[in-house]
Amino acid sequence: MRSLIGGVNCRPALLIFLFMFSIYAMTLGMGRNGAGYSADGTFAFEMAKSAMVDPGHAYLRDQNKNFARWGVGLPTVLLPFVALAEPIALSAPQRDRIPLAEHDVLLVNFHPIGGTDGHGVKERLDLSIKSGTYDRMTLVSHSGLSAEFAQGTEIARVSLVQSSGEVTTYPIRVGVETAEWAYDRGDVRAVIQHEQPKPVARHIGNSRAYYYAATWEFDPPLDLVSAEVAYLRSTGNFYVDGLALRMVGGRWIDGPGVGRVWSERQNQEFFRRLWVPVANALITAFAAVLVFRIVRRLGYSEQVSIVIAIIYGLGTMAWPYAKYDFAEPLVTTLLLTTVWLILVFDFTNRRRYVFLAGSAIFAAVLTKYVSVIAIPVFLLAILLREGRKHGWFAGFRSSLQLQMILLAPFLLIVPAVLLVAGLVFDFRLLYERELLGGLQRGWLELPFGLGLGGLLTSWGKGVLWYNPILLLTVPVIPWFIRRHGWRSAFFIAIPIVYVLLYSRKQVWYGGNAWGPRYLVPTLPFLVVLGAPLIEHMFSCSRRRLLKVVLALTVAISVVPQLMGVSKDFTGYLDVFQQQVAGAVPLNGAIYGGADYQPWSSIQPEGDYAAVLYSYQFSPLLGHAWLLRADAVNLLAPDRTDFLADALSRTPWSRFGVDAIPRRPENGLGLDFWSMGLTESFLAYPVVLIWVAIILLGLQFLALGAWIGLTKKMFIRSRTARVMQVGAVMSFASLLIVFDTLHFML
Repeated sequence: MRSLIGGVNCRPALLIFLFMFSIYAMTLGMGRNGAGYSADGTFAFEMAKSAMVDPGHAYLRDQNKNFARWGVGLPTVLLPFVALAEPIALSAPQRDRIPLAEHDVLLVNFHPIGGTDGHGVKERLDLSIKSGTYDRMTLVSHSGLSAEFAQGTEIARVSLVQSSGEVTTYPIRVGVETAEWAYDRGDVRAVIQHEQPKPVARHIGNSRAYYYAATWEFDPPLDLVSAEVAYLRSTGNFYVDGLALRMVGGRWIDGPGVGRVWSERQNQEFFRRLWVPVANALITAFAAVLVFRIVRRLGYSEQVSIVIAIIYGLGTMAWPYAKYDFAEPLVTTLLLTTVWLILVFDFTNRRRYVFLAGSAIFAAVLTKYVSVIAIPVFLLAILLREGRKHGWFAGFRSSLQLQMILLAPFLLIVPAVLLVAGLVFDFRLLYERELLGGLQRGWLELPFGLGLGGLLTSWGKGVLWYNPILLLTVPVIPWFIRRHGWRSAFFIAIPIVYVLLYSRKQVWYGGNAWGPRYLVPTLPFLVVLGAPLIEHMFSCSRRRLLKVVLALTVAISVVPQLMGVSKDFTGYLDVFQQQVAGAVPLNGAIYGGADYQPWSSIQPEGDYAAVLYSYQFSPLLGHAWLLRADAVNLLAPDRTDFLADALSRTPWSRFGVDAIPRRPENGLGLDFWSMGLTESFLAYPVVLIWVAIILLGLQFLALGAWIGLTKKMFIRSRTARVMQVGAVMSFASLLIVFDTLHFML
């Protein structure tokens, strides 16, 4: 065992992978209640599911033309994840059932009954039971606005009509058969007049709301034809959440209600897709390893390489996108793989690495066709290498051979694929109309300055705001070029071509996402540019100010990533679009983005010009606002006045913009898989146990890897050892805080 631990500690690349993956896995989300984050992720998942699960492959047959839009890379990667998730999806507990002693009662939606004038509230409720002979009935329910009712007060009555016409009634009393749903809320607990019977479960998505159950035995059995519930009070409400009757012989029948809360199909889809983000977590963790390997190939120390890999993994948008289901993480890793293989060829002179590099960039193009813009960069780098090594005339000739090897996968595979596509699918539909037509739509229409300024410095999507570490790494470009010559082409040219291309795209910001999504593949290259600066910092013990500046910048860079992983980005965007945009002139573009609005106003997801260009509506401020409200909701759940005050202090109101959202609480909620499962499956202890086991396992893995990495980063003095202990203790404290949030649910 000791030798195994020692072997792991001697492998920094493995430590980086384990550390990054465990962090990413802990912070994975559920995305729109398990529905994912993106259109390309949805397409990839559905294609993988159709190929692996559906015997008829219906989605694959009907939607194959969209391969021309999104590519085959991500669906291919997701195949094993969907296959491994299928047994779990089929055996997972049903989210909209409450397990009781003999039967899991189905949760359904009945109309509320009561004495209030609320929407849909009635005085009587027909339970619409199926005629039959029954010996037991279970009713799952809760009351509302009932804190003033004394213990045992009969608020409703169940009437059962037998085939003979005889009517049997049963009382529903607060504190006995049912109770106030918000019984434990501080403001309710202080005034409530009845006791709380043992709850049978908590509400889906609201761990502070309770369900209660009442069971009646029929001896002798009753031959029932109908049943109804009548409300008896002039105030308060009563809600039937589930109904189950046992027929003579032991068979249970659920009440129909007016619609299921969560169907079995939805439940299976939820557990199938829950595992999809794991793919990007693994892919991004591997990208951090490649950053480490590339920096080492460039001649930097192990210490410097580890620091840069960690900065990339946690201090850039790589972290949020490790949890999303976009294709950018896969493209990023494939581009890094291509660069690393070319650098390996440079050191070994073995041409097979050039072919492997060509295969990697080919896979990147298959994942996102726009990745083809990186090919000229690789061809140029090979030309510069050969010209510098052999002279420009001889180098030109030798570079042609290497460039043909790099392009070999394209030359060998693309014609064959096009031929097969022409035979199997409609070639003109698939490529001429979809691929070429797609390239013509939304490109080269936007004024260059609008897109360029938006990508780099706009308040809502500027890459510098979402990745502040670039403020230190990008200025080091001249230093990097002097040191690395032709090799610097990868790290400078790839970001440049991406920025130049997407500056002309109509939707330059990448649609609804976190930060400038299209620039995610450029981030590792831009971070590596800072290698000379970080090496200088480590080599010069007197540069304390530089070290402090770097440490502060890294810490600041982590903040936008924490904001991105803590919440689903659609939460704030939906609040803005549905509750704020219509209340301000030009959907808010009067405060910024008016020049871009002719394009933003025609986008199907909505007009987000103000979110993109106006600091008042920046998602960074929006997430800070909602996270503050989330903190209040978790730390002081009983103080609804505190929560209301936090939600009322919108970012734009601080700048004099008067637009009050009607229901800002719609944006509340932390987007972590562990919290989502905890809230949704509180009725199933086995799920909670597995969540705790997996979460603690990931945390021990992350902490162990972090200890190993800090030993390699702080290696010189007693001060360094003190810093290592501080780093380990700080990380352990963060894990404890993360676990504490779960208990606060």
